[in-house]
Amino acid sequence: MSDQNEGNKAIVRRLYAAFRTGDAAALDGLLAKDVINHNPQTTNGLDASKSLFAQIGSIDASVHRMIAEDGLVAVHAHYKTPAEGAGMDFFKIRDGKIVEHWDVVQDLPEHTASGQDMFSELS
Repeated sequence: MSDQNEGNKAIVRRLYAAFRTGDAAALDGLLAKDVINHNPQTTNGLDASKSLFAQIGSIDASVHRMIAEDGLVAVHAHYKTPAEGAGMDFFKIRDGKIVEHWDVVQDLPEHTASGQDMFSELS
């Protein structure tokens, strides 16, 4: 894997570390001032992201998979707070900062038609 991809993954790992500790100030070094956020719960910009994060507090999230390619990092995670769910986050990284974010989160079902959980890897 390229050094750039590994560096981009390290940025996202630091973001998840900030989530776990509830450190909204850490976002200053991770998000671009004009970050574009496709999450429907917040608007664009670093200040909006910090405000939302400060309201939520620490976020318990376990990363199950992280893939990086061409300035994008994809994360498959188990979010336990503020609500439990399975999530896919996509981050665009430029010049060492997250400049754009997309996410999709779904509730965890008690049972699935296939019998598989949302996080296991079978092969």
